[in-house]
Amino acid sequence: MHPIREARLRPEFAELYDGLTPGVWYAAATVAEFLITRAATLQANDDAPQRRLNTEHFEFRGGSPSGVPGRPRRDGE
Repeated sequence: MHPIREARLRPEFAELYDGLTPGVWYAAATVAEFLITRAATLQANDDAPQRRLNTEHFEFRGGSPSGVPGRPRRDGE
């Protein structure tokens, strides 16, 4: 198992994530920070950006979903 949680953008959602290459594995925390920064820059909505990545848009491998080793997964993570 990879020690770092990684995320890979699914190709069918590439148009929603300008700046990310679909099919490439990135550290999930890096993707989350990128999306938060992008949302703040674009001021895309009035809601605070979320760190949680959409599980329909991304595949995941390795690490713990929360970044905390040993934390049990909840449904939908």
